[in-house]
Amino acid sequence: MTKRLLILNGLSILMIPVQHATAYGFWAMFGWAETNVPVTASSFDHLYSAPFYLYVVLRQLATFSVPAFLFISGFFVSFMARGKEGNVTLKMVLPRIKMLLIPFAIWTVIRYLLLRDFPRSVDDVLDPYHFIPLLCQFYLLSPLLVPMARNRWKLFLLAFALIHLSIQGLRYITDLGINFPGQEFILSVTPRWMFYGQQPFWFPFGLVFGLHLKEFGEAINRHKGRLLVLSVSFALFAIGEYFLADYMNGEVWIGPTFSGFSKNIFIFAFILFVLAVEESAIPFTSTFSDLGAKSLGIYMANIPAIYVTAVMLFRLTPWVLGVQILYFVILFAAGIGGPLILMWLVRNTRMRFGYRYLFG
Repeated sequence: MTKRLLILNGLSILMIPVQHATAYGFWAMFGWAETNVPVTASSFDHLYSAPFYLYVVLRQLATFSVPAFLFISGFFVSFMARGKEGNVTLKMVLPRIKMLLIPFAIWTVIRYLLLRDFPRSVDDVLDPYHFIPLLCQFYLLSPLLVPMARNRWKLFLLAFALIHLSIQGLRYITDLGINFPGQEFILSVTPRWMFYGQQPFWFPFGLVFGLHLKEFGEAINRHKGRLLVLSVSFALFAIGEYFLADYMNGEVWIGPTFSGFSKNIFIFAFILFVLAVEESAIPFTSTFSDLGAKSLGIYMANIPAIYVTAVMLFRLTPWVLGVQILYFVILFAAGIGGPLILMWLVRNTRMRFGYRYLFG
C-alpha cells in the first residue's frame, strides 16, 4: 500500500504545475492579450477557443491533487496510532509540522522577493501555499480526530462530508452570481487554508482508511472495476458541469476557478482506484514513486519557477503567449523540471545542509 500511495502522490504532484501553468495560460489569453494579438482584438477573443477548452479539461482533471495529498497525509498519521488503543499526541506530530513550516516560511519570503511586494493580509500570506497551513491544522487536531476515526468512523466521515459539501455549496451559489444573507462573512471565514474551509473531508477520509485498512482494502479490490467507471464518468461530468454552470451564469464567463460538485465523486473514486490497482499495471511506477518522494519540494518550488518563466516569456518572447500549447508546455516543464534541478543542485553541492530546510 505504501508504494501505491507514493504513486498517487507522484500523480498528484504532476497536477500542481498543470494547475499553475493553465492559470498563467488563462492570464495570457485574457490579461496579456494585447502582447500577442492585434490591438483591434478584444481581450476575450480567445474565449471558447481550442486552448481554452483544453485548459478547462486539464484543470477539472487536476482537482484530485490537493485532496490526494490530504488523504495520503491522513493515512500516514494513522500509522502513528497502531494498536487497538493507540493514539496520536502533539509530541508525535510537532516534528512533522516543523518540517512543513520552515520550507513554507522560506518559500513565502522568496515569493515576495520575486514579486517585489509585501504581505497585504493573512490570506495573502497563507493562500498561495494553502496546503501547508491546512495540513498543519489537521496535524494539530489529530489527537482529537484519531479516537473518533477509530471508534465512530461512519458518523465521523458523515459529519466532515456534510461540512465539506455545505461550504462548497455556498461557494457554488456565489460562483453563479446568486447573493444570500451573510455571504461575504461566510466566504471570508472559510478560506481554503482553514481545516473547515473548502476541503475538510479528505484528511479525515485518509485517516479512517488507514485505521480500517483491512476492511477498505478488501472493498476497493472487490469494486476496482466500478471505481474505474465512476472515475471516468464523473471526470466527464465535472467537465460538463463547468460548461453548464458557465451557461447558467449568463454572458459573463464564470472564470477559471469554478470546479463544481461532480469533482468530489471523481476524486473519491480516483483515489481509491489508484490504491486498488496493482503496481505492475501502472506505467512509469518508479518515476511516479520518485516524484512522490519529492512532492513537498516540487510543491514549494514550482510557484516561483513558473512565475519566473512566465515573466521571462512575457518580456523576452511575448509571441509565445499567443501559441498557447507551446506556452503551457514550457510553463509545465519549468514547474516540474525547475524544482527537480534545484533539488539536485542543493543535494549535490556544498548547499546540501540546507536541503531539508528548503524541501522538507
